Amino acid sequence: MIRIHFTYRHIDKAWGGANNFIRSLRDELAQDDRFKFTDTIEAPSDIMFMNQLGQGPGGDGKRYRLKQVRRWKAEGRRIIVRAVNLNRHAFRLGLRNLTIGWLQDRQTIGLLNLADFVIFQSEYQRDFFLHAGYSGAYSSVIHNGAAQQFWKESPSAQPLNTELRLVSSTASDRNSKRHDLIAKISLCDGVSVTHLGAWPKGLSSARVRLLGMQPREEMVKVLTEAHYFLHPALNDPCPNAVFEAVCAGLPVIYNGGPGSSTEIIGPCGLPLNECDLASTLLQARLKYDELRDQVLINRHRFSIDTATSRYHDVFLQIHKNSSIR
Repeated sequence: MIRIHFTYRHIDKAWGGANNFIRSLRDELAQDDRFKFTDTIEAPSDIMFMNQLGQGPGGDGKRYRLKQVRRWKAEGRRIIVRAVNLNRHAFRLGLRNLTIGWLQDRQTIGLLNLADFVIFQSEYQRDFFLHAGYSGAYSSVIHNGAAQQFWKESPSAQPLNTELRLVSSTASDRNSKRHDLIAKISLCDGVSVTHLGAWPKGLSSARVRLLGMQPREEMVKVLTEAHYFLHPALNDPCPNAVFEAVCAGLPVIYNGGPGSSTEIIGPCGLPLNECDLASTLLQARLKYDELRDQVLINRHRFSIDTATSRYHDVFLQIHKNSSIR
């Protein structure tokens, strides 16, 4: 039996991408009798599974210190880290990034270089960590996966009548999520846009229907009533919202700029043209049936089952090969 401690403490209500994924991953791994989860740091464990240094919403947003991680290693525990993001990558340059953000990024890179194994969520993510100082040793890319509740066994195609229905979802209101573009698209003819999750204060929502944070069952209902999932964000390491939408049966209209969207979505969507949104929406109408077919063919790789299988292999490998570092 492999004893694992999840240092990120999730909560059961909607919170954000990391919280949703960690919760789903733990639920899936719990079905394997070879894994036992320890509830406290003090309890003996073989593997410390970290979501970078964050303790999660269940840990009041606190961060672990590198000296604690070194102590765990000295005790013989293996350190596996799921990389998340860097301040310099997620936020605009400003006073915070030059002070607290810089220090946190330095600690994060130190953690990844100290770890026995690092799991990146996309090739795009691994690349910007390499440029930031990650050594590149002992790592793998494993895309995220949507919780079982988002999987629809036989998702129905929506009739294309007078209105193209789009739905977007963000847990964060930061600029890179491009809420401004979501609002702009809502003003186009023949389209309706519904948004789940955060919306920036002071930014006009135009004709976007704002629903705020919703439980999973309501999210699934909203997704299954739409034609497309709208994801105009830039610089996303691996957006959980995309995985949830594809598992529910939706193709994706995504931003082809810097980020992981092109890598992850592949044939299951089409890139938007920010300079000609009308043309993008026309292409979405014309290609709906074709892209939906691709979603049904490929969506298994967006599920939590696929992600869990690969995490499962990493945990077994690291536990078995105690001489990897």
